[in-house]
Amino acid sequence: MFGFRRRRDVDTDVADDRTGTTDRAWGGPPLVRGVFTLLGVLVAGFLIWLAAQFDLGDTAEFWAAMGILAGGGFALGFSQLLGGWTKWGVPTMSPGVFLLGFLPALILGGGILLATRETGQGTQDTVAGWASDLGIEGFVRDMSLFQGVIAFAIGLVFSFVFDTAGPRREHVVAHERETVVADEDVGDYRTPRDEEVVREETRTVK
Repeated sequence: MFGFRRRRDVDTDVADDRTGTTDRAWGGPPLVRGVFTLLGVLVAGFLIWLAAQFDLGDTAEFWAAMGILAGGGFALGFSQLLGGWTKWGVPTMSPGVFLLGFLPALILGGGILLATRETGQGTQDTVAGWASDLGIEGFVRDMSLFQGVIAFAIGLVFSFVFDTAGPRREHVVAHERETVVADEDVGDYRTPRDEEVVREETRTVK
């Protein structure tokens, strides 16, 4: 009975590990993720409101507002990580996502912003010239209608760079053990027909 109970406990642990479910005294993952999502929405909303207070006609204030909007996107995405979106662990940086996801988004989105808004250092004409050489000047001009969205999206994609490896867990591996039965415990299960065959063989030998 002890062996059966132990086996059942092991099976339960394995099932819980496969489904990724864990019991926590202070709340399950869905509840915690919901709370952190709400906090992320509130922080992102506050930053969007704060960015709206800047004078977008001024070059310095425009770029400050874009930076704040990017921070809002980052806050919204990172709230999912803190809320248990990826396995409840310490946040780590993913080089693959940074190189293949964030850098292209930063180059494309940042290039659109630089090509359509003066920075005070003459970079607008340079980047706009690159867009013209690539034949995407019309695309850049159309996308510039949503400069705030682009800045927000850059911050959101940056939050995707971070992931978690998850907490370390000890896995219990159940080993099948072969039970060896002693010779003295083996009963004689010969049938009457077998007994008759044995007696016949004995007479024949004699």
